[in-house]
Amino acid sequence: MTILFVAPPDRDGPVPHGLVGSTPLLSELLCTEVAACAAAVGHRLRVVPRSEWSAAVQTHRAAPESPALILWGLAPGEAAGPEPRPDRGRDQPEPPFLSVVLDGSTAPPGALCLPSRSQQLCRILARTRPADSESSARGRAAVLVHDGPGADGDEHWPGLSWALTLLLGGPGRGLLVDAQGPQGSLSARLRALAPPGDRCVSWDGMQDLPVPGPALASHLPGAGGVRWWGWASSTSAGDAWTGEDWVQVAVETFPWTVVDVGKDQDRARDWAERGMALLVCTDRGPAAGRQLPADVLLQVTPRQPTRHASRHRDARREPAPTRESAGSVRVDAQDWDGTSLASWDRSSRRASARRLAAEIELRLDGAGTLEPGWPVAGRALR
Repeated sequence: MTILFVAPPDRDGPVPHGLVGSTPLLSELLCTEVAACAAAVGHRLRVVPRSEWSAAVQTHRAAPESPALILWGLAPGEAAGPEPRPDRGRDQPEPPFLSVVLDGSTAPPGALCLPSRSQQLCRILARTRPADSESSARGRAAVLVHDGPGADGDEHWPGLSWALTLLLGGPGRGLLVDAQGPQGSLSARLRALAPPGDRCVSWDGMQDLPVPGPALASHLPGAGGVRWWGWASSTSAGDAWTGEDWVQVAVETFPWTVVDVGKDQDRARDWAERGMALLVCTDRGPAAGRQLPADVLLQVTPRQPTRHASRHRDARREPAPTRESAGSVRVDAQDWDGTSLASWDRSSRRASARRLAAEIELRLDGAGTLEPGWPVAGRALR
């Protein structure tokens, strides 16, 4: 998106404390800081002088992509932001304004002082949408616990976490988080499937998280149509994932975040008590799955004897109903027991997979876990 920066006028004025130079120098420093924030989240920055800003806005508004935000640069000692403009009606919504000023200057209410509040500006830019678009709901997130065979409980359905992330979020719009630690099998599988990257973000560097938005998404490895965030090596801190900061960043960046905790029911229960939607996947019967406060119980059915015939079930006749009971959704293990992205992608294209995602969202919506509120899932924090 395009961000319009209206540079402050080059006139005499007090110099901010700690800086030596003329007002043009200060204007250049402010512009440089704003440009760095826009680049951090992947937006385009258009800089215009104060005397030309009105014409520049009209030019951009006539273009296919009008500015999503106007940053108003304040000169040292300037205490007023942009003057109100006439209402042009709903057909031509006015881009929002935000005043910015260098540290040490007298700032009016609502203005951001840079660079001390540059991180806040980055977050604002990351959440900025075009002026003529509807505001979207915050991202949704759910924690997924497996109650099945294998070290991480998903030996018979290793592709299910990937599938839910793709089906719920959409290609390239969902984030799969591995919270099992460096010894878990999920990261091992995804590392083998995801192309290597020199600048990929992992838990090893989580103390220096990039700002939400395109900056974070572009630095995460991709496995098929799914972005992945997990463990890069065995040197990562095992308890680092329990903090809430990375969840906040994830839901501000991606429409859907699936957090896979493997068999760790204690951590899954802890997140459910905090307000995150809980998905429990089990092949041990509904009673076993309901030992946790699950919002959705994914009841896994065993592999069919004739796999080839089952693979073509959708093409030959209507699939069997996916609803196992009023509180559970049926999952065919054989759809997600492959070890390649190609097999998971084929399964995700079937009508049964789309129905699976629809039933999960329907149940979460009915349980009130997708209403606006706490950005993880919407339920109140205890």
